[in-house]
Amino acid sequence: MEQEKEFTRELNPNFFKLWDLKKDWYSFEIYAKTTKDLEMNVWNGIHPVEKNTTKHICKAGTKVRVWMVSRFGDVGVTDNLENPKGYDVRGLDADIDLTDYEFLERVS
Repeated sequence: MEQEKEFTRELNPNFFKLWDLKKDWYSFEIYAKTTKDLEMNVWNGIHPVEKNTTKHICKAGTKVRVWMVSRFGDVGVTDNLENPKGYDVRGLDADIDLTDYEFLERVS
């Protein structure tokens, strides 16, 4: 049986940096690079979702936008940097699956 990863600030600094921004999340655009190939599921907005989703592989090293951070300890990202509407893959470990974070503060 695989032992569950200990979830602490010391062992998961990137996740907790994202988590601490939640109160001011919309003041930033957050980017990172993938450390492995990821399968993206892009929904076109029409129901049913299962029949209206296209899949593609986002190669390791691709710049992605971090779209959400969840209370379950994962993040969601998209490789659509032109017109992002949400995340295309979720369940990523912010400290293993992503690297080279950029935090761009939005100017209003």
